[in-house]
Amino acid sequence: MQTGIERNLPFYCYRKPGTPVQAGIQTSPLTPRQQPASISGNDGFIVVPFKSNAPYYLIKADIAITTADCELDPSQLPSLSAPKTEKGGSKQTVDRSTYCKKIEQTIGKIKNGTLSKVVFSHPEQIDGAYYQQATDIFQKLLTAYPQAYVAMVNLPGIGIWMCATPELLLSRNGQDLQTIALAGTRSLRVEGTPWDEKNKEEQQIVEQYVVKTLQPYCTSINVTPVTTTKAGHLEHLLTRISMKMPVEQKADNLLLALHPTPAVCGTPKQASYDEIASQEGYDREFFSGYIGHISDDLHFALYVNLRCMKLTPDGATLYAGGGITADSDPLTEWEETQMKIETLKRFLGEPNDKQ
Repeated sequence: MQTGIERNLPFYCYRKPGTPVQAGIQTSPLTPRQQPASISGNDGFIVVPFKSNAPYYLIKADIAITTADCELDPSQLPSLSAPKTEKGGSKQTVDRSTYCKKIEQTIGKIKNGTLSKVVFSHPEQIDGAYYQQATDIFQKLLTAYPQAYVAMVNLPGIGIWMCATPELLLSRNGQDLQTIALAGTRSLRVEGTPWDEKNKEEQQIVEQYVVKTLQPYCTSINVTPVTTTKAGHLEHLLTRISMKMPVEQKADNLLLALHPTPAVCGTPKQASYDEIASQEGYDREFFSGYIGHISDDLHFALYVNLRCMKLTPDGATLYAGGGITADSDPLTEWEETQMKIETLKRFLGEPNDKQ
């Protein structure tokens, strides 16, 4: 897909666990769409930001392929004029002291009863010629994360976004819907090692929210017991949730209610969203938004955009966050974000690599 990048073409390239790589390229410029995002009557690859008032995008596959490496014949591709570069997210790298101070303030609000949980995150900017290495980085992610949803999306004028996410937001096949409640993070442990109470509480908050949100829309809901799932060098707590929804019922309202979940925002939803907007200090853009392919309203699979990075001609921006509860320790929370960022850094090589 490097040719698509050079020719300023919008494209997507993704792999669901256990399936071949899928790719689609649009031969016309992208048009921003105003939220709320809609999948009804649409087909293509949707890219939705974290913020509810920011535009989203739908990439239409004028050329669609299924290959092992997501490469296209250059003779098939036109060239588009380079779009005006839009203002991106912050390039700052937040230091430990600043991040921990924000967490301390939020813990105080949680203990006062204003909030139950807030997910704080931060970016880390790394200079280097990673934009020219996008295809190679994507291949490394495919190899390293066989059980994750791995995607690369080119949004000309904005950047190339990549993820290797373990978190399904919502999938649908007719009346059958699937989602998960995923929370808690730690480095890989010996199997059977118990989780601490803070992580168990965090996962329970997400599960309860998801089930409560689904109930008005679904005729039945089934929740599996909590298990531990691995994602690269990390592991998380997971419950799988399946439900049924009448085929005549559209999914747009359900998606609007689900996103953003407590796994990326917090609870209560609006209060935690407002806390993030006022305290986090940067624009998440598409980090912790959602992405995925839509065939129609009855057939789609959408994933939370986590374990992700943004590539621009200036370098790479990596993102990570963690759930803050009353039992959180600021330093431990900082270390969790660093652990997640370091996991992504290993796919970039040396920071000053040039080509």
